[in-house]
Amino acid sequence: MHSHEQHEVAQDSTFTAWQLICFGLLSTPIAMAGFAFVVFVPTFYAVDMGLGLGLVGAVFVAGRLFDVVTDPVIGYLSDETRTRWGPRKPWIVMGVPAFGISSWLLLSPPDGVGLIYLLIASGLYFLTYTSLDVPYSSIGLEVSPNVHERSFLASSKAIFQVIGAISVSAVPVVLALKTPDALSVIAKLIAVLLVLGLVSFLMFVPSQHRIVTAPRVSMRTALGLIWDSKPYRRLILCFLIIQSANALTAGLSVLFITHVIAAPELIGALMGVLLLSSAVFLPVWVFISKRTSKPGAWQAAIITCCALLALTPFLEAGDITVMFVLSMVIGAAFGADAIMPTSMLADIVYEGEKEGESRLAGIYLAVKNAVSKLAFVVPMGLAFPVLDWVGFNETGANTSDNLFVLTGFYALLPIGFRLVALWLLRKDTMFDQSNSIAMAMK
Repeated sequence: MHSHEQHEVAQDSTFTAWQLICFGLLSTPIAMAGFAFVVFVPTFYAVDMGLGLGLVGAVFVAGRLFDVVTDPVIGYLSDETRTRWGPRKPWIVMGVPAFGISSWLLLSPPDGVGLIYLLIASGLYFLTYTSLDVPYSSIGLEVSPNVHERSFLASSKAIFQVIGAISVSAVPVVLALKTPDALSVIAKLIAVLLVLGLVSFLMFVPSQHRIVTAPRVSMRTALGLIWDSKPYRRLILCFLIIQSANALTAGLSVLFITHVIAAPELIGALMGVLLLSSAVFLPVWVFISKRTSKPGAWQAAIITCCALLALTPFLEAGDITVMFVLSMVIGAAFGADAIMPTSMLADIVYEGEKEGESRLAGIYLAVKNAVSKLAFVVPMGLAFPVLDWVGFNETGANTSDNLFVLTGFYALLPIGFRLVALWLLRKDTMFDQSNSIAMAMK
């Protein structure tokens, strides 16, 4: 590594603890809307609003596919925006009220709405979510010259995302509200927190001042530029594999706890442990990354998670203590799977964006987001059809063979995915840059 680059990455941190908080705060209302959308909204429209599971499911799958297209478009447009306030802030300032309105329309609809309303409200939600989240998250990739501070920025967002998810889970329980009333309260909280997050962000988060003098490029050219980066291609491949593993484990957790552990009453508590662990263990992964490297910390998380998941074929009904430990380890690994690839991507972006060259952080991130969303279709496209084919009973008793198939999708196949990602991380030199940067910081 050149001495100039070593000096660049060895700069002092540019963010105080307060500024890190102000940077991450906007993640809470965004995560609240996302978590409510996944957990409550499908059942609300299907059952409470009477539209039916099949119809609602089709609308939301179409919305996810719509996201896969709009994410790169928004990322590209954000990169190519040139104003005196920078490329991202105008999108965030316009995105906050738009996202607040679309979230309100989706979570607190008038009585008696039908399919047309759901199509319009969900379409606006998907579009405004992307328009706010992609430019906002892109700032975390490009704002800091300090290699380890990029991990702190990713961690700040992750912690506030967990706070958002837990808040949504707590509203119906703490306030003893039925789903329609709980969603209305959540929509109001999102609106308040969006304003608070925007004000905090604009007032206290340092700006990124890199001036781009290169000519504008087409979206096709921008996609070509990021695809020419071998480290990025390999990072995206590892991320896709890990996210597919996580999608299977997360998507089948309720079934596994209900039918294998036979403790459906503990689903909420176990999910809470998983969410809290994903935030609590973030400093551990950052510490390991500073002592070794970011790929090294990610590998440690993969190995730890695989070791615990390997116990699942031996679990039986009533093994509650082991299940709590397993949930804690899975949650901790989910945290590493969130911040380490993001921080590694920030290193790739920062090294690739030299003064005067094209700005690409938005489209780098948007393609990563699209890959993540595609990965979470895995349980629906792979596990659920096979479970249905073998005769798995979601509401009644199952044979030992059926439970083994469930365990295979919940733990064994994810172990296989994770081991493939581990092999890619260990064998390839694609992450020499991250290791070199980490060494330069010591």
